[in-house]
Amino acid sequence: MDLRLGGRIAVAVALVFAAVLTAAPGATARPDVVADGYGPPNLPNPTAWAWTQLVPGGAQIRYVTPGTDCPFLEFTVGGQPVRRSMVRSSVVGAYPSTATVCSRMVEAGATAARVDPQTTQGIRIRPTANGTVPLPDWSLPGATKPRPENIALLGDSGCRIPQSGPMQRCTASGWPFRQVSGNAARRPVRPDLAIHVGDYLYRSSPSRQPRPLCGAQGLGNNAHTWGCLVTDFFEPAEELLAETPFVFVRGNHENCGRAGAVWFRYLATTPSATACDAPNPEDYTPPARINAGTLGLLLMDTSCAADEENPPSCDHAGLVGRYTAQFNEINNSLVRDGDNFLLSHSPLWTVNGRTPNDNPEWIDQNLDTALAASTLGRLDRRVTFVLSGHVHLYQMLAVDSAPATRRPPQLTVGSSGTTLDPQTWVDAQLIGKPVDNLPIAQLVTRREWGYAVLRDLTTTWNVRFFDRTGDRVNGTDCDLVGTTFPACR
Repeated sequence: MDLRLGGRIAVAVALVFAAVLTAAPGATARPDVVADGYGPPNLPNPTAWAWTQLVPGGAQIRYVTPGTDCPFLEFTVGGQPVRRSMVRSSVVGAYPSTATVCSRMVEAGATAARVDPQTTQGIRIRPTANGTVPLPDWSLPGATKPRPENIALLGDSGCRIPQSGPMQRCTASGWPFRQVSGNAARRPVRPDLAIHVGDYLYRSSPSRQPRPLCGAQGLGNNAHTWGCLVTDFFEPAEELLAETPFVFVRGNHENCGRAGAVWFRYLATTPSATACDAPNPEDYTPPARINAGTLGLLLMDTSCAADEENPPSCDHAGLVGRYTAQFNEINNSLVRDGDNFLLSHSPLWTVNGRTPNDNPEWIDQNLDTALAASTLGRLDRRVTFVLSGHVHLYQMLAVDSAPATRRPPQLTVGSSGTTLDPQTWVDAQLIGKPVDNLPIAQLVTRREWGYAVLRDLTTTWNVRFFDRTGDRVNGTDCDLVGTTFPACR
């Protein structure tokens, strides 16, 4: 549907609905919610969400419901249905309803899976009405691929509503995440996997722009609830969630001083309803390896590495030492033969400005300092990419380095929805400039909303950046050779 036509229809529907409310005997206006195209201005019918995410043990199906019981999963194995009950992870009493978290690992040999609608207590299931969830297609019986061939990369997608000052308009037209994720679900092809590199919730003050499930009258600033996560992630990402499994990375907006509670309850590899409780909130969870077939995804929790809050929202005591220990564990225990992607919300080497001498300036030095202090002093040479967000731009960076100082390329995808950062430099003027005594070989920055796609070329990888409409951005089609991209188209 043409976006403008769809917008006119949504507006017309909202106006008709408002007129009906006004004309109805005894009807009163609802100033606490906003009709913005995401649904009628009233509390929705009870809805549950089902999705697939990769965890260290394999692929896991999650289901969050306002009901009290967990449903059955129906797998297709060897052409026959196999029923398995989901396991309740936690129950959290938070608006808009009690949120019961259920999960189940995908059955070995399964070719299809769905939440059985007959066992959901009559609650509507999203993103697919019949409860179908995607499975990793590289693990299906008879699969012709050993790992995901096309990987969609998104990050920093939440709608920004600070305590005061300018804010994004959290509508389909004013906040682009729905459009970005919708196009990522199908352009240039359906992805085999989606990786979100963190920062899902930016609603520091959701009641400034209330939604039925987040910030409405009587709810207050409830950014840590399931309703806000539905509003800012699950609803706009609905099409992508229906198409492909996800890997989720923890961002700095998900540390325990911010939205850490919602992260641990619903998206963490091991759900927990208590991980952010005092006196020992889990701000530095250990790194973990996820196998996506023959591809290794190394998750590193850097949610506190660039904590810009004042006062700090993290315990910074021993911060560099903590990350040094994590780099040692990654290099010594988690990296294996083949391709390995390091997933860290905070970038190791993204350019975020320039010094008074026109040299490149990093977003921060904490991770680089911690890596230099590690036993190896660098990342293991089997790390193919570092994938990050945090800086609200797209950037591909590669440096000239000898084997002894080898650095993998850094890809930063932090422009999938939230307010963009300024770009105060010209990429070409920083080529050859040193950072930590290593000259920048390539720098491609784009200040626009969008997503990236990594494509497996069997012997190497290709990366492309697509804008919010799903069109490839010129100059971002790059094939990896060694640690650099000899030519980008």
